[in-house]
Amino acid sequence: MMGKGIDVGYGRVSSLGKRVIRFALSGEAPSKVCVELGPGRGRLAIVLALLGFRCYLYDSDPSLAPHYARINACLREYGDIKFHLMDVRDMGYGDLPEGVGLVVAERVLHHVRFREAVRILKVLRNRTLPGGRFFLSFSGLNSPIGEGYPDRGLPVEERWSPLPPDVGRRYDISGEVCLYTEEDVARLMEEVGGMRKVYLSTTAFGNVMAVYEKTPRRTAGRK
Repeated sequence: MMGKGIDVGYGRVSSLGKRVIRFALSGEAPSKVCVELGPGRGRLAIVLALLGFRCYLYDSDPSLAPHYARINACLREYGDIKFHLMDVRDMGYGDLPEGVGLVVAERVLHHVRFREAVRILKVLRNRTLPGGRFFLSFSGLNSPIGEGYPDRGLPVEERWSPLPPDVGRRYDISGEVCLYTEEDVARLMEEVGGMRKVYLSTTAFGNVMAVYEKTPRRTAGRK
């Protein structure tokens, strides 16, 4: 996308991915429409497609287009994956399906500035049905990825710097990033609005994992 990151979604199903699958299996999702940002090679999307979800994937890596064409040829009538080649910073309402029940952004949104992350999540929220859930993870400011991070002392809305070269090489992350703490993610979702916290925690590694649910729109009571 804006920088290259570790493909957490292909070699294994992550802890966040397992939460996504449990939600998909629970029958609690308000629709079987899933949006995933930065899906990598799509292990999670394949699982969801086989569970009957229509999966809309967004990534700026052009090498993924033929990969997903091959996957769809294998899935045939057993799954539906739609791959969109685009930078999520360019994403608008017209790029997204309506009636979304599930959103996944795993180690993606730290590749955009804080204010841009707010905008992207608001667009997604407005396409999501009440009861739909966002499954998010962020590279942590207090993880090994944050060692020597130049913007450590700045507020989250001002953080936007590349990692030290040795750290970037170690974790295969290039370009500017905005690293997060739990408090930063809570603030991000507060600014997005219309969401309630289901889960928010820091992993043993130091990354931040969050699950938020869209709340029903409040209506004015009659007098």
